[in-house]
Amino acid sequence: MRYDKLTAASVRALWAAIVAISTTAQAEQGGWVTGPTLDQQLAAGVTISLSKIPLSRALKSISTAQHIAIVLDRRVDPDQETQLGLTREPLRNGLQRIADQLQIGYCQFGPIAYFGPTSTVKRLRSLAALRLEDVRPLPPAASRKFLQMRSSHWDDLAEPRQLVEALAEEAGIALVGAKKIPHDLWPAADLPPLTWIDRLTLLAAQFGLTFRIDKGGQQVELTPMPAKVVLARTYQAPRQADSVAKRWAKALPTARVAVEGNKIRVEGSLEDHETVEHRLRGTPTQRTTVTVGKEVYQLAVEQAALSQVLEQLSQRLSLEFQWDRAAIERAGISLDQLIAVKVQNVTLDELLRAVLANTGLTFRHDDRAISIYPVEPKTR
Repeated sequence: MRYDKLTAASVRALWAAIVAISTTAQAEQGGWVTGPTLDQQLAAGVTISLSKIPLSRALKSISTAQHIAIVLDRRVDPDQETQLGLTREPLRNGLQRIADQLQIGYCQFGPIAYFGPTSTVKRLRSLAALRLEDVRPLPPAASRKFLQMRSSHWDDLAEPRQLVEALAEEAGIALVGAKKIPHDLWPAADLPPLTWIDRLTLLAAQFGLTFRIDKGGQQVELTPMPAKVVLARTYQAPRQADSVAKRWAKALPTARVAVEGNKIRVEGSLEDHETVEHRLRGTPTQRTTVTVGKEVYQLAVEQAALSQVLEQLSQRLSLEFQWDRAAIERAGISLDQLIAVKVQNVTLDELLRAVLANTGLTFRHDDRAISIYPVEPKTR
């Protein structure tokens, strides 16, 4: 088959993705980064290049390479194409950019990067905070089971209604309204530890649901997610409550801020309250410093012309390929030969060796300049 007939198909169908990542955060094999390490990971400068690939594959590539857990809401089309070019920018920016491009929402739900409908994203963390407030008045024995931290795992084709019923069984409580969750089949998942409240919140929210815990902590009822989720909290004003309340109201346009004596009552989202607490602490905007570690890459190409793959690498990773064309021609090596590559979490040298394997070519590089020339024949 001639190369000029194959090129367009190669670019459209066979090129999968290149993800280059610079970070010091590492998880144990098969694990996820969480806590302060996750904060560093999200702030780390990364280079990501995604070229028109399905959203689910793009998120899986990032998840695998960065050791961060990602959940894609069942209502978001996993096959819609996404592309992203990020050069040494915070990973958090890249995740938000993917969401913005597809007009969906993104938030960090504890250790999980959650992508879903914007309306759900705006309410998700506040819903979990409300359910936590419901648990606090319960007797210790009852509240303990709702605060139990556990990881989650389910196999391919899992039914979400059964997952919710299993949560109820784990906590030893009665579940009301399970039939509100329609039949569905979900892909396999492994998620880091979350409280029982957060695990149910994450499952129920994908069906537009939340839940209500009875006063004794013995029954949970699935209920429709409210159109607006409001947390009401009262803060002691340091001084001049009226002027402080006015400043807060200006900074929180969607919240209700009112003065009650020498206190200020705020009714708004969890994010609104986080802003208030930040202001009360009086801490300046924090800048996270992340030392860049080893840069690693992953690449999957089923079958494409060598020259096309290297051209893509040049564009996406800012590499300058310098060909010894005279020597290559004398060696009778075709730059249009077809190659297949699949590597993950490799260095740049390892990536280039994989691309050039069995082509008769090798390389040397000086920073981003890569010289390509024929392999010298072995002498006896």
